[in-house]
Amino acid sequence: MIIGISGMISSGKSTLVKKLSDYYPNSIFIEEFSDDDPVFNTFLKWCYEKQPNTDIAFQSFLIESLTDSFYKHKEEFLKNHNIIEDHIFLDRFILEHYIFAKATLSKKNKKYFEAFDKLFAHIYDSKCNPDFALFIDINWETFKQRIFQRGRKVEIDNFYENEEYFKHLLSIYKRTFVDLASKYNIPYVIIDSNNKSNSNVLSEATVAIANYLKNKK
Repeated sequence: MIIGISGMISSGKSTLVKKLSDYYPNSIFIEEFSDDDPVFNTFLKWCYEKQPNTDIAFQSFLIESLTDSFYKHKEEFLKNHNIIEDHIFLDRFILEHYIFAKATLSKKNKKYFEAFDKLFAHIYDSKCNPDFALFIDINWETFKQRIFQRGRKVEIDNFYENEEYFKHLLSIYKRTFVDLASKYNIPYVIIDSNNKSNSNVLSEATVAIANYLKNKK
C-alpha cells in the first residue's frame, strides 16, 4: 500500500516516515528530496530569498521531478515486494505542491495562479496519489520551534523575511489539503502532533493505518 505522510513544513513528516519504515517490515520510504540535491536547493534558496519570477518554475520542477522519482522507486519496489501487503511511505506526496503554489502565487496577479492551475491539471498524474494519507497537524508555535530545531540553514537565515509567507502557508495548508483529498478521493486521518513526542505520533499513526486496513477488508 502507498501511504502519504502529509503536512506543513517542519510538521515532523520525515521523522515519522523513517520511523514507520522501521516499524513495518518490507517497507520503504521515498524522500521528497535529498539534502544535497543541487537543483532543489537552488530553487529553495531563490524562493526564500524572494528571487522574482521563479515560483511557477519551482513548482513545475517539483511536480515533474517527483513524478519521475515516484515511478522509479515504485518499479524497483515491485520487483521484490507485494504492493498489497508491503508499504511505500511518501515523505509528502506530489499533490501537496499545489498548496505551495497557491501560497507563493497569492502575492501575484491572479492570472498566474489561474495559469498554474491549468498547467497542474495537465501535468499532474493522479496515479501518484497514495492509497491512504496521514496529515500531521501543527500550530504556529510548534512550527517555529521545529523549523529552528532542524537547522536547515536557508530556512533559518531567511526565516523572518518569510515569516508572513510561513503564516499564510500554515493558514491554508490543512484546509486546502482536505479539499484536494476530497477532490481526488484520498482517504486520510489527521494527527494533531502539538505537544506530542515522536513516539506518541508514531503510535497514533500505526493505529490509524491498522484501522484503515481493517475497514478496507
